[in-house]
Amino acid sequence: MKTVEHPLAVAYLEAVAREAAALAPKHREELLADLREHIEVALAEQPDHNASEVEAVLERLGDPRTIVASAGEGESTAPPVSKWHSLAPLVLLPAAGLLGDVNLVLGALALIAGAVLLWAAPHWRSRDKAIGTAAALPVPVALVGTAFTASSTGLLDPGLLALIAPSVLIPAAASAYLFRAGRDTSS
Repeated sequence: MKTVEHPLAVAYLEAVAREAAALAPKHREELLADLREHIEVALAEQPDHNASEVEAVLERLGDPRTIVASAGEGESTAPPVSKWHSLAPLVLLPAAGLLGDVNLVLGALALIAGAVLLWAAPHWRSRDKAIGTAAALPVPVALVGTAFTASSTGLLDPGLLALIAPSVLIPAAASAYLFRAGRDTSS
């Protein structure tokens, strides 16, 4: 079969592709292939492909938005995940402990921003988000502890390092877990 070359048919398929952006890639490609095949068969029956004949074929198919809506029924459509939503919480949560050593306000802001971005991200399950949030709990304890300890002792005090290490290592382990969980969910 020939490929669909008429500008109206090409524009129609592009409109369907835009509307189907939220569908799973495999499902979207199957839908477009089926529509392309239907258009090719319908136009093959007519030797002359004038604009009115192509418009008639496309009208019989229906509105692209309606086609995608009926094709997407029963499929959960997740919004596309941006790199920012994927990486920011994974960096901010472990960095909050280190930033808190430099500046208490920076550490608190990093912790809050990381938790908010974690819960706003659509590609992690609630269970994964709760694990990431719970793993960030040592950070506020370390921030408060370092605020009191650092003023009376040096930064290399073993007690201070005992506060800092869990506030970085536990969220870092949770970030690795979230990275794998997000990758598993999106594939």
